[in-house]
Amino acid sequence: MFGYCGRLESDLHALYSGLRRACENDPTLKAVAEGCSRHCYGWGYVILADNGLFHYRTSRSIYDDEVVLPKLQGEIRAIFHGRYASNPDLTGHIFSHPYMAASGGEVIFLAHNGGVTPDRPLDRTVDSEWALGEIIRHGGVAEALPTLKEHTRSALNLLLLNIGRGKGTPAALQYFHFFKPKEPDKAEYYKLFLGSMPGGRALVSSTLTLEGAKVLNLKDLQPAPFGSLATLG
Repeated sequence: MFGYCGRLESDLHALYSGLRRACENDPTLKAVAEGCSRHCYGWGYVILADNGLFHYRTSRSIYDDEVVLPKLQGEIRAIFHGRYASNPDLTGHIFSHPYMAASGGEVIFLAHNGGVTPDRPLDRTVDSEWALGEIIRHGGVAEALPTLKEHTRSALNLLLLNIGRGKGTPAALQYFHFFKPKEPDKAEYYKLFLGSMPGGRALVSSTLTLEGAKVLNLKDLQPAPFGSLATLG
């Protein structure tokens, strides 16, 4: 997955192409899903620009889907996610990220890499959807983080687009980087990185830094802050 905040469509297209390559051949995925190297259970995005809000989800693999991205104007905030499902029974268009939920004050889109374990069995609900529900129930992501960290099974890598309901309320693209695995290969898989692009900033999963998926105009890569909620942009 990746998040982007900036002003250039070309930045977004470069990241999108890198994610397509990463999802088609991700050797690090084998560390958490034995024998698997493809994020093949759908993908999706949410993009907020001056000319609209665009939300797309599909069960098709990102590398097999020939969808054309929308034309964008002005400031761009975007989240893209290619899915590998730990439970193949929960696959289909509605199970792809980013998920959306609303409260009285804002609308939140969320993409998540990792796994969380709720207190109760989930019926046809992805654990990431439960995490978003907890954010709404607690009144915000900062308030929900102690509960979500307590229930984290592997990683709690979150990308969130928060859009306030008030007129003129600024939108924010937030991220949270946290994982538990002690095995070095799993830790490498869950790392997130920050980088600069010609028109903005990006947060990318480790897969997009591999040679086969590398985004050439993504520069100055550094590890994302660990365990603290931050805003991209």
